[in-house]
Amino acid sequence: MFIEHLLYSAALAIIVGMIFSHFTGRDPSWIIVALAFVPDIDLPLERVPNLSRAIFSAAVHHGDFHNIVFLLGFSLLSAVVLRWFGIRFIDGFICSAIGIAAHLFEDALIADPAYAFLWPVTTQKFGIGIMQETRNLFGIASTTVLLIGIILLALAVLIRTLIEGTGWWRVFLRGGRKGTGSSG
Repeated sequence: MFIEHLLYSAALAIIVGMIFSHFTGRDPSWIIVALAFVPDIDLPLERVPNLSRAIFSAAVHHGDFHNIVFLLGFSLLSAVVLRWFGIRFIDGFICSAIGIAAHLFEDALIADPAYAFLWPVTTQKFGIGIMQETRNLFGIASTTVLLIGIILLALAVLIRTLIEGTGWWRVFLRGGRKGTGSSG
Protein backbone atom coordinates (compact mmCIF):
# COMPACT_ATOMS: atom_id res chain seq x y z
CA MET A 1 0.00 0.00 0.00
CA PHE A 2 2.94 2.35 -0.50
CA ILE A 3 1.34 4.41 -3.28
CA GLU A 4 -2.00 4.43 -1.52
CA HIS A 5 -0.44 5.66 1.75
CA LEU A 6 1.30 8.41 -0.20
CA LEU A 7 -1.94 9.63 -1.81
CA TYR A 8 -4.08 9.45 1.33
CA SER A 9 -1.48 11.15 3.54
CA ALA A 10 -0.85 13.86 0.92
CA ALA A 11 -4.58 14.61 0.73
CA LEU A 12 -4.76 14.80 4.51
CA ALA A 13 -1.59 16.94 4.69
CA ILE A 14 -3.02 19.46 2.23
CA ILE A 15 -6.16 19.97 4.33
CA VAL A 16 -4.32 19.91 7.67
CA GLY A 17 -1.74 22.33 6.25
CA MET A 18 -4.50 24.73 5.23
CA ILE A 19 -6.00 24.65 8.73
CA PHE A 20 -2.59 24.84 10.40
CA SER A 21 -1.56 27.78 8.23
CA HIS A 22 -4.80 29.62 8.96
CA PHE A 23 -4.34 29.40 12.73
CA THR A 24 -0.54 29.55 13.11
CA GLY A 25 0.85 31.03 9.91
CA ARG A 26 3.00 27.90 9.52
CA ASP A 27 2.53 24.82 7.36
CA PRO A 28 4.67 21.88 8.55
CA SER A 29 2.24 19.39 7.02
CA TRP A 30 5.00 17.78 4.92
CA ILE A 31 5.76 15.88 8.14
CA ILE A 32 2.44 14.05 7.77
CA VAL A 33 3.48 12.63 4.40
CA ALA A 34 7.02 11.87 5.54
CA LEU A 35 5.92 9.91 8.60
CA ALA A 36 2.90 8.16 7.12
CA PHE A 37 5.14 5.23 6.22
CA VAL A 38 6.87 4.81 9.59
CA PRO A 39 4.62 2.05 11.02
CA ASP A 40 5.77 -0.19 8.16
CA ILE A 41 9.47 0.32 8.90
CA ASP A 42 9.69 -3.34 9.83
CA LEU A 43 8.91 -4.45 6.25
CA PRO A 44 12.23 -3.45 4.63
CA LEU A 45 14.15 -4.56 7.71
CA GLU A 46 12.59 -8.03 7.44
CA ARG A 47 14.37 -8.37 4.09
CA VAL A 48 17.84 -7.62 5.48
CA PRO A 49 19.85 -10.85 5.34
CA ASN A 50 21.89 -12.64 7.99
CA LEU A 51 22.36 -11.57 11.59
CA SER A 52 20.43 -8.28 11.59
CA ARG A 53 17.41 -10.05 10.09
CA ALA A 54 17.52 -12.82 12.68
CA ILE A 55 17.75 -10.35 15.55
CA PHE A 56 15.09 -8.04 14.15
CA SER A 57 12.66 -10.79 13.14
CA ALA A 58 12.90 -12.39 16.58
CA ALA A 59 12.11 -9.12 18.33
CA VAL A 60 9.58 -7.42 16.05
CA HIS A 61 6.96 -8.72 13.65
CA HIS A 62 4.99 -6.81 11.04
CA GLY A 63 2.22 -4.89 12.75
CA ASP A 64 4.05 -4.33 16.04
CA PHE A 65 4.40 -0.62 15.20
CA HIS A 66 0.69 -0.21 14.44
CA ASN A 67 -0.47 0.98 17.87
CA ILE A 68 -0.95 4.06 20.04
CA VAL A 69 2.21 3.50 22.08
CA PHE A 70 4.34 3.61 18.94
CA LEU A 71 2.33 6.58 17.61
CA LEU A 72 2.94 8.63 20.78
CA GLY A 73 6.55 7.51 21.31
CA PHE A 74 7.67 8.03 17.73
CA SER A 75 5.81 11.34 17.53
CA LEU A 76 7.64 12.57 20.63
CA LEU A 77 10.98 11.42 19.23
CA SER A 78 10.23 13.03 15.87
CA ALA A 79 9.25 16.31 17.52
CA VAL A 80 12.56 16.38 19.40
CA VAL A 81 14.56 15.67 16.23
CA LEU A 82 12.56 18.20 14.20
CA ARG A 83 13.39 20.91 16.78
CA TRP A 84 17.00 20.70 15.54
CA PHE A 85 15.69 21.73 12.12
CA GLY A 86 13.70 24.70 13.41
CA ILE A 87 10.28 23.05 13.61
CA ARG A 88 8.36 23.93 16.76
CA PHE A 89 8.00 20.97 19.10
CA ILE A 90 4.20 21.06 19.15
CA ASP A 91 4.03 21.39 15.34
CA GLY A 92 6.34 18.40 14.92
CA PHE A 93 4.44 16.33 17.45
CA ILE A 94 0.98 17.07 16.02
CA CYS A 95 1.99 16.48 12.39
CA SER A 96 3.95 13.33 13.28
CA ALA A 97 1.00 11.93 15.20
CA ILE A 98 -1.40 12.77 12.36
CA GLY A 99 0.90 11.09 9.81
CA ILE A 100 1.17 7.88 11.81
CA ALA A 101 -2.54 7.94 12.71
CA ALA A 102 -3.36 8.34 9.01
CA HIS A 103 -1.37 5.19 8.26
CA LEU A 104 -3.21 3.27 10.98
CA PHE A 105 -6.60 4.48 9.74
CA GLU A 106 -5.76 3.61 6.13
CA ASP A 107 -4.78 0.08 7.19
CA ALA A 108 -8.01 -0.22 9.16
CA LEU A 109 -9.97 0.74 6.04
CA ILE A 110 -8.72 -2.29 4.12
CA ALA A 111 -8.67 -4.96 6.83
CA ASP A 112 -11.05 -6.38 9.39
CA PRO A 113 -9.44 -7.20 11.71
CA ALA A 114 -6.30 -5.21 11.01
CA TYR A 115 -3.99 -4.66 14.00
CA ALA A 116 -4.11 -4.18 17.77
CA PHE A 117 -4.16 -0.39 17.38
CA LEU A 118 -5.03 0.21 21.04
CA TRP A 119 -2.22 -1.89 22.49
CA PRO A 120 -1.35 -1.89 25.45
CA VAL A 121 -4.90 -0.97 26.50
CA THR A 122 -6.17 -4.07 24.69
CA THR A 123 -4.69 -6.68 22.38
CA GLN A 124 -7.94 -6.89 20.40
CA LYS A 125 -7.42 -6.33 16.68
CA PHE A 126 -9.61 -3.69 15.08
CA GLY A 127 -10.43 -2.88 11.50
CA ILE A 128 -13.16 -1.44 9.34
CA GLY A 129 -12.51 -3.43 6.19
CA ILE A 130 -14.71 -1.40 3.86
CA MET A 131 -12.24 -1.67 0.94
CA GLN A 132 -10.51 -4.71 -0.49
CA GLU A 133 -6.77 -4.40 -0.90
CA THR A 134 -5.84 -6.53 -3.85
CA ARG A 135 -2.68 -5.63 -5.73
CA ASN A 136 -4.33 -5.81 -9.12
CA LEU A 137 -2.56 -2.84 -10.71
CA PHE A 138 0.70 -4.35 -11.97
CA GLY A 139 1.04 -6.06 -8.58
CA ILE A 140 1.85 -2.79 -6.82
CA ALA A 141 -1.49 -1.25 -5.89
CA SER A 142 -5.17 -1.91 -5.46
CA THR A 143 -7.10 -0.06 -8.16
CA THR A 144 -10.07 0.63 -5.87
CA VAL A 145 -8.01 1.96 -2.96
CA LEU A 146 -5.77 3.86 -5.38
CA LEU A 147 -8.69 5.45 -7.24
CA ILE A 148 -10.26 6.64 -4.00
CA GLY A 149 -6.89 8.07 -2.95
CA ILE A 150 -6.57 9.95 -6.24
CA ILE A 151 -10.08 11.35 -5.81
CA LEU A 152 -9.35 12.42 -2.21
CA LEU A 153 -6.10 14.08 -3.28
CA ALA A 154 -7.82 15.93 -6.13
CA LEU A 155 -10.59 17.09 -3.78
CA ALA A 156 -8.06 18.29 -1.20
CA VAL A 157 -6.15 20.25 -3.86
CA LEU A 158 -9.41 21.72 -5.20
CA ILE A 159 -10.68 22.72 -1.74
CA ARG A 160 -7.42 24.36 -0.71
CA THR A 161 -7.06 26.12 -4.07
CA LEU A 162 -10.63 27.45 -3.87
CA ILE A 163 -10.02 28.75 -0.34
CA GLU A 164 -6.41 30.00 -0.55
CA GLY A 165 -5.77 30.49 -4.26
CA THR A 166 -2.93 28.91 -6.21
CA GLY A 167 0.04 30.16 -4.18
CA TRP A 168 -0.35 27.60 -1.38
CA TRP A 169 1.27 24.77 -3.32
CA ARG A 170 4.61 26.60 -3.56
CA VAL A 171 4.75 26.89 0.24
CA PHE A 172 3.64 23.25 0.61
CA LEU A 173 6.36 22.01 -1.77
CA ARG A 174 8.99 24.08 0.07
CA GLY A 175 8.16 22.24 3.28
CA GLY A 176 6.02 25.02 4.72
CA ARG A 177 8.59 27.78 4.30
CA LYS A 178 7.40 30.92 2.58
CA GLY A 179 9.73 32.25 -0.12
CA THR A 180 11.79 35.37 0.54
CA GLY A 181 12.72 36.13 -3.05
CA SER A 182 10.81 38.15 -5.59
CA SER A 183 7.60 36.72 -6.93
CA GLY A 184 7.65 35.33 -10.42
